Amino acid sequence: MSESRVTGRGGSPCGKEHFPLASPMLDDPRPFYARARRDEPVFYSDSLGLWVVTRYEDVCAVAKDAARFSSLDSITPKAATTPPPPELLAELVKGFPLLPSLVDSDPPVHTRGRALVTKALSLRRLAAFEPILRDIATRLVDGFVAKGHVELVHAFAIALPGRFIVDLLGLPREHLDQVDRWTTNSTAIFAGHDPLPVLLEHAQGFVAFQHYLADAIEDRRKTPRDDALSDIVTGAAALDPPFGVAELVNMLLQILFAGYETTAGLIAAAALELARDPALFAAARNDPGILPSIVEEVLRVSSPIHAMYRTALEDVEVGGVRIKKGERLQIAYISANHDERRFEDPLRFDIRRTAPHLAFGHGLHYCIGAPLARLEGRIALEVLTQRLPGLRLVPAQTFSYFPSATARRLESLELAWDPPG
Repeated sequence: MSESRVTGRGGSPCGKEHFPLASPMLDDPRPFYARARRDEPVFYSDSLGLWVVTRYEDVCAVAKDAARFSSLDSITPKAATTPPPPELLAELVKGFPLLPSLVDSDPPVHTRGRALVTKALSLRRLAAFEPILRDIATRLVDGFVAKGHVELVHAFAIALPGRFIVDLLGLPREHLDQVDRWTTNSTAIFAGHDPLPVLLEHAQGFVAFQHYLADAIEDRRKTPRDDALSDIVTGAAALDPPFGVAELVNMLLQILFAGYETTAGLIAAAALELARDPALFAAARNDPGILPSIVEEVLRVSSPIHAMYRTALEDVEVGGVRIKKGERLQIAYISANHDERRFEDPLRFDIRRTAPHLAFGHGLHYCIGAPLARLEGRIALEVLTQRLPGLRLVPAQTFSYFPSATARRLESLELAWDPPG
């Protein structure tokens, strides 16, 4: 074993070239990760200041080992963040503090929170969600079908889960447009790519959204209803000790992120696959029964959650590399989902695969919203394939991706079809 494999902290070839939030990796990370899996399956990233785990087996081992790897701060690499400017911090402190919740917590906090959301996303509720989702998807397509072309990411892929979250939480539908704007604020504020004046506007919207959610929580405490938010609030009050408003606000924000940004990434990636493969589109249009298999392969190939983060709780060895207590790791799901040892010819889009992917994570933090995401993806593709005959890519477009330490989503997707006569 080479010295770089043993110590690894700086100087490794892959570590020097690991820039996941910039081109060319942002555009297509697969060539880089293929080389890493072959030459340095666990390497130290100079840009992020943490270890990167790339092989399927090693990613699974870290993801399921909650005893040795903490999920605190699991959404963003600490080394990739900088303290917010004073002006931005002054806006954010007007809201609620950011507390560990579902994704970025360890037991017992994680266990308590997961139980609440499990009930809120029960199979009974999923059955009720299907006609709501189909109605939203149909109305969205009604808005652009006659034009024969659309930028699908914002008009449909983001809009569908964004609008659904209103019904999921039992919020008034007349608040839909405002919730859409606030959800965009919530995503953009932590991406941190906009100029300060724009970030301040996002922060104001984010804080307003926090207070809006807090008011909705208080309303459900006084008057529970038959909605997911009431299930969460009622269940939280019965805990010992009960969850406070700040804890519940953070939980709802994570539910929004998981059900909004990542589902948008899934829908956009699936539409891209269908639009550039006429045979696949025709098969899906003629036989909607294959759509769940298409959704699964899109999840593997696109990995809408491309990475998560862990902290070593003790000295440990991963993939032959010694990692010290307190050091950070990135578990690269998008790399694991293309591991040649697990998936034959991993660059090929093949809906007949049976090996399970890691798009929803693994172990204790396996995505609690996976059934809902699959449902949204299937319904979205049913509506698109049936309503947009001849779906195809608009020529000469460039595919760029929203820079995120966690989520992977197309920024835009221009599509055309044969409009109704």
